[in-house]
Amino acid sequence: MPSNQIELFPWNTNFETGIASIDEQHKNLFSLINKLANALVYDKQLHVSTIFDELADYARYHFAEEERVWQQYFEQDSWSELHKGNHESFVPEIIRLQRSMKSVGWHEATEQILHFLIRWLLLHILNEDKKMGLVLNALSKGTLDLNQAKIEAEAALVGEHGTLTDTILNMYFELSSHAIELIREKNRRIVAEKELKALNDKLQQLAVTDELSGLFNRRYFMMMTQEALLRAKVENSYLSFISLDLDNFKHLNDTLGHARGDEAIIHFSHVLTSMFCRKNDFIFRMGGDEFLVVVCCAEHQQVIEISEQVRSSLEQQCLIDSSSSSAITTSIGVFTHIPEENEDFMYFMERADQLLYKAKEQGRNCVLSVLE
Repeated sequence: MPSNQIELFPWNTNFETGIASIDEQHKNLFSLINKLANALVYDKQLHVSTIFDELADYARYHFAEEERVWQQYFEQDSWSELHKGNHESFVPEIIRLQRSMKSVGWHEATEQILHFLIRWLLLHILNEDKKMGLVLNALSKGTLDLNQAKIEAEAALVGEHGTLTDTILNMYFELSSHAIELIREKNRRIVAEKELKALNDKLQQLAVTDELSGLFNRRYFMMMTQEALLRAKVENSYLSFISLDLDNFKHLNDTLGHARGDEAIIHFSHVLTSMFCRKNDFIFRMGGDEFLVVVCCAEHQQVIEISEQVRSSLEQQCLIDSSSSSAITTSIGVFTHIPEENEDFMYFMERADQLLYKAKEQGRNCVLSVLE
């Protein structure tokens, strides 16, 4: 069993009937019960149905094999009929408990099934299979007939074996109950840990994400830029800062309202994420209608081409009347450079912003760039 799997229901030599094939099949049933327990522990609901199917299929196979063995010695005998009846009740009870998942939930239903399986299999093996095994052992010696062998087997189970049976049953019931309670607590802890992790992940995401655009915010820019600069210095690779803002954004807000302004921000964010989509592209909303893209390890010409695609896409989509002098377009400044030892992110930002301002001065809706 893998190191991270628990053994709720360990095999014990006291369960051996003396018939190797039957004992091996019982071990497989034990194994399936332990798989079910681990599916519960590790919250793997999808595995539970598969294990139920395995358990039902294997139980049918085992019962048929076991009855074939017993039938050779107990043909038309009351023990055999009782044994067969217990077999026939097993799978329907599993199915009934399985169906209860809809009303009580899969955790509780699985725990109920584990309790049933452990109790049923222990009683089945220790009270029936082991007793029938003792009869077969007595018959194999050739000194007793079937009735005498049955009397001797019952006496053995009532005597020393009976005490052992009661001890083992009590031990397993107590241990399995404690184990299932531990499973329940562990499962609750696992669920709580998952929920806490999801909450922490959400909080971390919110801490670095701009609420309106869904892009990274200025805080994350301050966090990741140092790493990007260091990497570019170590690898002697290009780093591009692309400064962008929306032309005529203030006029849009003032004339059509802030809701339309928000729509323009969201739309432009979608354009940026559709164009700058490599793993080394980082897009930030720095505030208002100001955006910054940091591109690592890319050629200057490639960065210019993508920036031009952004500009062209926004121009063609005409967020407001394109014939108006207040049409929403974008001005872009692109600065590409291999950072030197004494240069920080402010050097890149200032150069990119200077290019953006020049683009504004030259009539807006254009891309200006420098490779240094």
